[in-house]
Amino acid sequence: MSDRPMWKPMRPEELFSRLQLPFVAGVTFVVIAACLAVPSLWSAGPVLAGVGLAYAASVVFLLPQRAWLLTPWGIVVPLVDIVALALLRASLFPYIPTVGVLCLMPFAWIALRYRWQALALVFLGGLLISALPLLLQVESVSTPLMVLNLLTLPFLTTGISVGIHLAVKSFRKSRQEVEDAAHRLQANLEQSRDDEMVLRTVLDTVNGAVAFYNAEGRPVLANRAAHKLTGVVGFRFDEAPYAGPHVFKADRKTPVPCAEQIIPRALRGDAIRNHLEWFGQPGDQVAILSSSGRVHRSNGELLGTVVAAYDVTDLADAIEAREEFLTTVSHELRTPLTSVVGYAEQVIDILGEDAERLGIGTALGAISRNSEVLLERVSQLLTAGNKKMVLAPTVVDVAELVEETVAVMVPLARQAGVALSLECDENVIAELDARRIEQAVENLLTNAVKFTPSGGSVSVRVTHVADGDQVRIAISDTGMGMTADDARRVFDRYYRATAVRKNAVQGIGVGLSIVKSIVSAHAGDVGIESEPGEGTTITLCLPRMREPVAPAEDFALSA
Repeated sequence: MSDRPMWKPMRPEELFSRLQLPFVAGVTFVVIAACLAVPSLWSAGPVLAGVGLAYAASVVFLLPQRAWLLTPWGIVVPLVDIVALALLRASLFPYIPTVGVLCLMPFAWIALRYRWQALALVFLGGLLISALPLLLQVESVSTPLMVLNLLTLPFLTTGISVGIHLAVKSFRKSRQEVEDAAHRLQANLEQSRDDEMVLRTVLDTVNGAVAFYNAEGRPVLANRAAHKLTGVVGFRFDEAPYAGPHVFKADRKTPVPCAEQIIPRALRGDAIRNHLEWFGQPGDQVAILSSSGRVHRSNGELLGTVVAAYDVTDLADAIEAREEFLTTVSHELRTPLTSVVGYAEQVIDILGEDAERLGIGTALGAISRNSEVLLERVSQLLTAGNKKMVLAPTVVDVAELVEETVAVMVPLARQAGVALSLECDENVIAELDARRIEQAVENLLTNAVKFTPSGGSVSVRVTHVADGDQVRIAISDTGMGMTADDARRVFDRYYRATAVRKNAVQGIGVGLSIVKSIVSAHAGDVGIESEPGEGTTITLCLPRMREPVAPAEDFALSA
């Protein structure tokens, strides 16, 4: 919308062409016609005076300075026209009674251009036009019919003028409302353009690819990164089917059907959160991490779908290299460590009591213990680096399983001065991998005892979830607790909390990541509640019955 006004102000030339010119043309036509019919009218004084006034009122439009015609002083012109018409009607009434209808032009001028108080001049002008013939003929208004003839014209013309005035007033009000609405629309349009520019700049600034599809699944918006990523993934975000033939799962080998790829799934309404896929042919692949969300109006109507994607190839390769390095190193260390442990135990068995007599019993015991600790650490690294966790589920009594695990931990807790308690519901039966769950509970209990000072307590509770479809194992301690940032990252592999590092507590930061991997492989959830100095509660929620699933892939970019 341009800045020019919707309605241009009237100019004097337009005022003349719309109001004065029709009046003068009507006067000219009536006078010429009357004079041709009655030649004696050519010399009639009132006719000459009326015509002269009409033309004099028109001549003012030829003056160099005409702006005053648009001011209140411009009312002089229609008033002169009224006087001119009154003089003409006084002479022409016997011949052309309808000449008085020309008064509608100056009356309309007054009604259109001036305030309602000016309508009094319309009534007086109409009265003048009606009364002047009687005054010039020196007749008195003596009969009701003459009174009626005298008042009919002023009342009728005044009524018409009032209607015109009200219509104009209503039009001006409507016009003002339209102008105000137009200004608001203009402001909203400018704001929308600004918002669009800001949105476009923001989208083009971010490194991730962002695309928006409308409710019909057609692409509407894509940022610069999305167009750039198009050449990498091998298909276009703005051309159906929004999928390609060289798309693989996280293992880089299993192909993903077109219908199950990121954009088709998102357009079907699937919720996608940090989903990783590899694009490209083997040997030349890129890792794309994607998420999607649906946009709805306040009434629930679907507006469209947003898809965001990031090229995380470097990060994925780095994590892959780290995992392969740790796995390789762990395998290389495990064999010699196993030999060290075995030979240390053999030496101790051979020497027997002679080891103490020779003064090497303590040293051999330290070698054996620390070798076993090292071997346990290497085993943890191998477990944490295992991407696929194959379960062997059986139906077990979870309460009994946890009770046995707690019993194993009692000596460690007693040695640390920590009270260990257990509370179980009855008949907590579930289908799960008993060895893995035992490993997870043991890791949690080990951490709870390790980070709880002497005199503290650790409690274990095994319960049914309210709906009966899950079992819950909650382990609470009164230890040092952790910050919100630590709680958010504590399940990442090799992460160690700030307080743990400061206090030089031994460990490699894989225990809780193993716990999470085990629970995720069971299609369960892990929850944590912790406050610094207030202790920690970790809850495992496991489904009672499992559906057959493929081996869990424990590959997370946050690891």
